Amino acid sequence: MATIEKRGNTYKIIVSKGYDINGKQLRERMTWVPNAGLTTKQIEKELNRQATLFEEQVKFSNTHNGNIRLVDFTELFLKDFARPTLKVKTVVNYEEKMKIINEALGHIKLKDLKPGHINSFYANLHEEGMRMRRAAKAKFDFEKWFNETKKPATTLAVESGISAGTFQKLKKEENISLKNAEAISKFAGLEFKDAFDIVRNNTPLSASTIQTYHRVLSAVLGKAVQWGYIASNPASRADVPSIGYHEAAYLDEPDARRLLELLQSEPIKWRALITFDVFSGLRRGEIAGLRWKDIDSESHTIMISQTSNYLPGKGVYLDTPKSRKSQRCLKLSTTAFLMLFEYKDWQDKQKQKLGDAWLNTDDRIFTNDFGEPIFPDSITQWFTGFIKRSGLPKVTVHSLRHTYASLMIADGVPLVIVSHNLGHAQQSTTSNIYTHVIASAEAKAAQTFDKFDDILQAKKESEPNPIVEISKIG
Repeated sequence: MATIEKRGNTYKIIVSKGYDINGKQLRERMTWVPNAGLTTKQIEKELNRQATLFEEQVKFSNTHNGNIRLVDFTELFLKDFARPTLKVKTVVNYEEKMKIINEALGHIKLKDLKPGHINSFYANLHEEGMRMRRAAKAKFDFEKWFNETKKPATTLAVESGISAGTFQKLKKEENISLKNAEAISKFAGLEFKDAFDIVRNNTPLSASTIQTYHRVLSAVLGKAVQWGYIASNPASRADVPSIGYHEAAYLDEPDARRLLELLQSEPIKWRALITFDVFSGLRRGEIAGLRWKDIDSESHTIMISQTSNYLPGKGVYLDTPKSRKSQRCLKLSTTAFLMLFEYKDWQDKQKQKLGDAWLNTDDRIFTNDFGEPIFPDSITQWFTGFIKRSGLPKVTVHSLRHTYASLMIADGVPLVIVSHNLGHAQQSTTSNIYTHVIASAEAKAAQTFDKFDDILQAKKESEPNPIVEISKIG
């Protein structure tokens, strides 16, 4: 809507035309001078007409670049916004998802892209055979090659830039992505056609996966609106499949206790890491990025200031926490610090034993046997195997974070504290994830005053029955 400012005998009409890539509002201005002899009412009427005309003019000129194709705007989005401002993993996700989206919709001009086009794309994703994704299956003797390297999967992962999980898939004769297959072929010195067969994944995409495509497309088109290429976001009017309610997987108190008991017979480097994760609720990248200088043993606090992550082709790299509130100071229990001290003793002995071969150059807490930063995927790999042989409910490393939060909520810890400890940007995020746990805690809270029931019952039993007393009087 236009803004009008009176300047003497003239009027300045101001219209917003969106924001630039730095978030600064852009405005167009014009000056209108009324003809002499017009009444106040005539001036007001004509001024409103001029403002409306100018607003339409700005709107038209502002959206004329809607002739750009979606695929071309995607490149602008990545170059001018995503790569300079977003985290590496987020950018990779945008690149991967938009590549698939642009195969279907990239040829359409922004101004011509309608919700119907997007609905058809989502429907195609959901159909069998429309996964639009090919994979690779090894046809060379991977087990033999792996044994000949005489290196653990985690070491090969660091050297090749390919996750340890991918090597585990090959050992199990499972399919892997074409990108990883090409990288492994090159690393092993093999021709791709001699090492792998290309297979097509015909299973339909889940509703949750389709929603990830929707979030990416909506973000890209939302930026097109903000930059003035189009007037509205067609993705906001598209039909997105519902994924329904999904409870976060976690261990209840008996199972958490059983987990900690079983960990006592495991190697200290894994026992300490998993136990510490249960007691802190850290994300995988956060716990892998911890340094000894982030620990204050006197106040029993730790500072979350960096994360350690992995991407194919990039390898292990450091990044800032997920959000501003994820960079936080966290107070932990004495038990958590006792575990850290035990682990520190093992690490110091390991360092002394290896001498110059010890490779911990950045003060990292959780490392491999040689002091190198622990490979994030190796945590997942080890924990998955541990859970399989433990008999515990099927949970993941991230489930330890949910376990930490659920145990606190069940014990009556205020939600604002739980949210802070988890590093959530908003408290509503915490309440949405742990709705089921909060409901159980509320039911327990409702029973708080039942402890006084014996007093009320005793008084009730000591009072005479009014009906009996009345009968005696009669």
